[in-house]
Amino acid sequence: MKCLILAAGYATRLYPLTENFPKPLLKVGEKTILDWLIDDIDGAGLVDEYVVISNHKFAGHFEAWAKEHSLPITVVDDGTSTNETRLGAVCDMQFAIDELGIDDDLLVIAGDNVLDFSLTAFIRYAKDKGTSCTMRYYEADEKRLKKSGVSEIGEGDVLLSMEEKPEKPKSSWCTPPFYFYRKEDARKIRDAIADGCGTDAPGSLVAWMCRHSVLHSMEMPGSRYDIGNLESYEAVKKQYKGIKRMKRHVELNGKTVLVTGSPGFIGANLVLRLLREMTSGTVISLDNMNDYYDPKLKEYRLGLIGEAAKTSPVKHIFIKGSIADKALVDKIFAEYEPAVVVNLAAQAGVRYSIDHPDVYIESNIIGFYNILEACRNHPAEHLVYASSSSVYGGNKKVPFSTDDKVDTPISLYAATKKSNELLAHSYSKLYNIPSTGLRFFTVYGPAGRPDMFYFSATQKLAAGKTIQIFNYGNCKRDFTFVDDIVEGVFRVMQGAPEKVNGEDGLPLPPYAVYNIGGGTPENLLDYISTLQEELVRAGVLPADYDFEGHRELVGMQPGDVPVTYADSEALERDYGFTPKIGIREGLRRFAEWY
Repeated sequence: MKCLILAAGYATRLYPLTENFPKPLLKVGEKTILDWLIDDIDGAGLVDEYVVISNHKFAGHFEAWAKEHSLPITVVDDGTSTNETRLGAVCDMQFAIDELGIDDDLLVIAGDNVLDFSLTAFIRYAKDKGTSCTMRYYEADEKRLKKSGVSEIGEGDVLLSMEEKPEKPKSSWCTPPFYFYRKEDARKIRDAIADGCGTDAPGSLVAWMCRHSVLHSMEMPGSRYDIGNLESYEAVKKQYKGIKRMKRHVELNGKTVLVTGSPGFIGANLVLRLLREMTSGTVISLDNMNDYYDPKLKEYRLGLIGEAAKTSPVKHIFIKGSIADKALVDKIFAEYEPAVVVNLAAQAGVRYSIDHPDVYIESNIIGFYNILEACRNHPAEHLVYASSSSVYGGNKKVPFSTDDKVDTPISLYAATKKSNELLAHSYSKLYNIPSTGLRFFTVYGPAGRPDMFYFSATQKLAAGKTIQIFNYGNCKRDFTFVDDIVEGVFRVMQGAPEKVNGEDGLPLPPYAVYNIGGGTPENLLDYISTLQEELVRAGVLPADYDFEGHRELVGMQPGDVPVTYADSEALERDYGFTPKIGIREGLRRFAEWY
């Protein structure tokens, strides 16, 4: 399939911004409009060439842009240099077909459209229908209908007619500029032009085509942002969150859910949430209860789970054991057949990995491999697993985005977490296992891990000891309260990446990775001041406590990083979730628990 990108317009309503620069290459967020479209479409794995049809004035801009990409992109110059001499969208399509000798199915899109949904769903819709197809959306405003392409839709989504800018609209269905033409229909474009179909608006071809072929129309599954003038462009830049990835709903009720690493900190809180929210089913906690920190804390959390299970309609089972024990993992999967697996079991801690590397390989690599193999042999509906913000290493670009390269970990812990993502991707590709990795950012809260700074500092201050503040306090952390983390995991569990086959018939990996962080990096010294205030308020420390006498500013520790800052827009876009609990509330709840 070829993708024809209509980009030969002059966008005169955006002058002076587009007087000497093409509208599709304007930036919205971190990407150009065209990059948003192509990056999304390429996820379907069905397009073997992208053809950007440009006018002569802007062809050089598109050629320079194309050189920055590894995708097969061809720029076609239609030879026009002014708005008055433009060929029009339909003639541009035929021009590109003739210029490149194209005889293939065509995905045709206007290159200046900003969408919050994936066009891959439209491509699959067209493939399923086996006909040429358009999209449609409902528009109640008659004035807008008169300025758009309006479609009549029959039974089974059949496109009965389409009219550009009708004086009397026959329906409230608008047709946006996204079209799929079967090869057989693409061959008719020359006839349509000769028949006087109208060549300026791309919808004119649809109006002609539905009189000469069978077409279907898919209802648009999201929003299209209109950039018609400078004001709307500025508004879109502020509002746009990116393209929402298609997810398959996973029902938790009545299912078996395996949570490894429970009663660890995050795992225990997740299990408590599942016991409250689910109306039926089974939740299994699996943990080896090791002594990385005082096991009594895990026993305390396990007690909370036991109490919650007494009044929950959900059955809870605790199994003591390690995910590195392949026989045990296989036995659990064979006996209980979990539908959803949340792998939170791991050896945590950047600093600990420097002196104890063996346990990281055992748990984080061998253990995760065992989970993947079990999911392969006993297919789960969704595997969710913990990654870490540590994979970003010394990345100086902030906020950290999942689009950033993370090839240079600066600790063994970070390397094992990046390895988890790579292993998950390969198993998703090879065995069609829907998997989602979550890069956690500095999780804190009541009954948390004692090796985390807020907890260890509290213990030391309460004992009259001195706390060390690394990098002389010049650190920023994206602290995330545990309830926010659990809310994000809970939502992600219920939305698995879709299983889709590529053009070769093999599965495209149903795989995703998200950041999950507070999105507001806090200066470490400010965080410590807030912690001190809340410890005094809760009565943990006296009001006259000499904090200055119990702090020491020291250099950076090996393997640590000065800043962590999550770009969590993708999580908000795809799951509607944004962390809400600030450090004042979070530390207050910790201090009151302590």
